[in-house]
Amino acid sequence: HPHPQVHMIIVADGADEADKWIADQAKTGDIVITADIPLAAKAVAAGALVLRHDGDMITEANIGNQLATRDLMTDVRAADPLFTGQGHKGQRSFSKQDRSRFLNNLEMTIRKVTGG
Repeated sequence: HPHPQVHMIIVADGADEADKWIADQAKTGDIVITADIPLAAKAVAAGALVLRHDGDMITEANIGNQLATRDLMTDVRAADPLFTGQGHKGQRSFSKQDRSRFLNNLEMTIRKVTGG
């Protein structure tokens, strides 16, 4: 059943079209949940509150370091396509602690936005 506060938006086909739409719409009072650092940077700059899927907050204070790390890892992967950044184990799995941190931080962020 449709919910009055949920809207489905369909964007044009193409790389990053959904991210572009989100970045263009983000504003103060919005909450953006993403692991995409360039999108997070645009949302933070627009005044939105940003959470990663693991619950980490992305803010004006830490977005510069996150962008620099992303760029560094992109360069490292370009030089060595087999490099995962996680040793030989691959990417770390989503843990119960990640889920708990996400839910706690999402609730805190919603309260901040709604004044509750």
